[in-house]
Amino acid sequence: MTETAARQNDIMLMIIGLQLSIIGAVVDELIALLAVGPLFTFPVYTNELRRRR
Repeated sequence: MTETAARQNDIMLMIIGLQLSIIGAVVDELIALLAVGPLFTFPVYTNELRRRR
């Protein structure tokens, strides 16, 4: 995977995680999604840290 494609994939994962967190915060029945959002963003942060080494 090229550097640009990897970054685009990371951006999409961050957007999905953010959307899940917002849905979990707004809809009371889906409160578990509030915890799922960070699970999507954590790998993105670790990948970025590895890339910057």
